[in-house]
Amino acid sequence: MKNYLLRIVKYLVLIFSLFAVERMVFLLVYRSHIPGVGWHDIFSTYLHGLHLDLSAASYMFIIPFILITLQLMIRQKWLDRSLHIYTLILLIIIVFSAIGNLFLYDEWSTKINYKIWYYLRKPSEVFRTATWFQLVGGFLSGTALVGGLFWFYIKVLAKPIIETRPKFYWQSGSMLAVGIFLIFIGMRGKISGIPISQSNAYFSQHQILNDAAINTQWHLMKTTLRFGRANQSNLYACMDSQKAKQLVKQLYTAEKDTCIYVLKEERPNVVLIFMESWSADLVESLGGKAGITPYFHELEKEGLLFTQVYAAGRRSQEGISAMISGFPPIPVNTVTDNFEKYHSLPSLAKSLKREGYSTSFYFGGDLTYGNLKAYLSGMEFHRIVDEKDFARSTPHGKLSIYDEHTLARQLQELHSSRQPFFSALFTASSHSPYDVPTTGGTLDWDVEQLPYLNSARYSDWALGKYFEKAKKEGWYDHTLFILVADHSHETYKQWNYHDAGYQHIPMLWLGGALKEEFRGQHLDKLCSYIDLPLSLLHQMGVSTDEYHWCNNIFNPYTPQFVPFLNNCGIGWITPQGSFSYNIEKEDAYRRTIEDDDIYWREYWNARAFLQELYQTYLDL
Repeated sequence: MKNYLLRIVKYLVLIFSLFAVERMVFLLVYRSHIPGVGWHDIFSTYLHGLHLDLSAASYMFIIPFILITLQLMIRQKWLDRSLHIYTLILLIIIVFSAIGNLFLYDEWSTKINYKIWYYLRKPSEVFRTATWFQLVGGFLSGTALVGGLFWFYIKVLAKPIIETRPKFYWQSGSMLAVGIFLIFIGMRGKISGIPISQSNAYFSQHQILNDAAINTQWHLMKTTLRFGRANQSNLYACMDSQKAKQLVKQLYTAEKDTCIYVLKEERPNVVLIFMESWSADLVESLGGKAGITPYFHELEKEGLLFTQVYAAGRRSQEGISAMISGFPPIPVNTVTDNFEKYHSLPSLAKSLKREGYSTSFYFGGDLTYGNLKAYLSGMEFHRIVDEKDFARSTPHGKLSIYDEHTLARQLQELHSSRQPFFSALFTASSHSPYDVPTTGGTLDWDVEQLPYLNSARYSDWALGKYFEKAKKEGWYDHTLFILVADHSHETYKQWNYHDAGYQHIPMLWLGGALKEEFRGQHLDKLCSYIDLPLSLLHQMGVSTDEYHWCNNIFNPYTPQFVPFLNNCGIGWITPQGSFSYNIEKEDAYRRTIEDDDIYWREYWNARAFLQELYQTYLDL
């Protein structure tokens, strides 16, 4: 029994030690994100994370417990071999999920979750977006750690040998029954009441401390299991369907049906440029530091700048599909990954093709990313150009061809394109790994996000050169250009993942088709990039009956609200403030609406919106 108990304790110590070391390494790597945090806060991540650690350890320990306990009454080599194989697999899962979390957190601003399975289905995309240090360093360090830990387990933790006792059957059976019962309690986190959830680990106003407290492997498992149910039932149903429909209808009901028209003609050419990862913090006029995007700042003098536009999603495929189809990003799933739903979505390209427009889409990378090529084809873009259509000699980084060459390719083909045309382009140089030319100059600021900022500066320079050439085209005077970010990004302002500020992005309308009186002006109305397709089509006198999830930005009387995605819920921005709701936590994160009556009204508006949106997705 002494040997048996020692083996049990050693195995649990191994699991909890790995959790503790991972948490400390995470905090050390991201220490610059939490200035002024003391040792008490660091200790609190361990204290508040204990429940999730216990739950995760219980899931991991149930098989070793059974195999170790069986050795009290059965002495067979297969028991030890099975335990060794299981332990090796467990070490691989713990170590590589921890390393993946360390590398991805900076880009995702959240812990590794179910979305990793999207990317692992296309390993080539992982190789292109990760740096060589991440790929080679992560693989080698992970392999070395797993090898070292497994050696230590075999030499130290898999001993002493448990002696089989004759006729110890009922005692072993009783120990199995009691032990499994206790382990299931550990999995659940509580004996009675609501099972343990992610919210048990939340304790700080610093989101990174909360993320450090959340057990990485528990979070990955729980979000994956929730993703598995995502297409089967409405995870967000919280009220009577008719009540939810009524609340959502009110959100899209304007006091007056009127519109400010900003275009000189109804059928201009339209060029829509999606700017990869452009946060509003890159733009001086939107509160950013001067000098990051000077060419964009000059273009503002010729266009209409929307100062209160917010992204609804956090990934490129979410933003692009939202702006082409006017369908908001959904939690847990991604509409571009569901081929069977494409035919039910509206599309800017479809709407404009019916009006006689030629359509095209340009990208300097691989459009199989996020199933975008399949989605764009389903949206009826006639010509789709990605990296495979460029000469191999075209200068490029690890992820994509440099923006200046993608932009030049679009201009070259638009020169002889049939008019009117609708052409979209997706920049890529401001995406990691940020290996871009220094052609537009570089910043030398002492900030952690400097590679990102310099990549945006290059992309900005490329846009400046693009417009210099575009203005010489004969079709420029009859063209509307729309520059808008596909999503935001972490910046030197270090917004919290649940903050409205994290979602703030630029949008600029300019070109010869814009009326003179709107050039150099600002539109300060709160709006979402989801509103783009309906607002554009309304300006052109094209039917918008299919676009049920959009508001008209140019109607002064439309309600002002912006939904935005979080991992398992929805954020909500209004003129009175914002909050973020997650299904894992019944209360809201980062609430800035002070008036309780207004808060609860908007809280239930957000819940109704999410319920109806997800049900619509299921029904597509």
